[in-house]
Amino acid sequence: MTTGGRSVLLWSVGGVAASWVAIAGAFDQLYVLIPNEPLTLTLGLTLTVISLYGLVRSARRGPQWGLVPATVAIIAVIAGIVTDGSLLALGLTIPGFY
Repeated sequence: MTTGGRSVLLWSVGGVAASWVAIAGAFDQLYVLIPNEPLTLTLGLTLTVISLYGLVRSARRGPQWGLVPATVAIIAVIAGIVTDGSLLALGLTIPGFY
């Protein structure tokens, strides 16, 4: 396996993990570890944006077979970004939302 192939697989696993953190933070599963909801949403949003950047960069430089796991991970990451971003935006605009 080439270095580009490993990079795509690592970013794909990292992207799925980041999307899990984002979605679990949105549904209060991480609230037990971090009792501040805006902090968990911000953490999930930050991790997903970083992993999305890494996924796109590694998928462009990696082999063609790496597009399949990268695409699946990108879809999961985008779901995490939309979930965390919308809840964070609602919390910032509506007083007492959290």
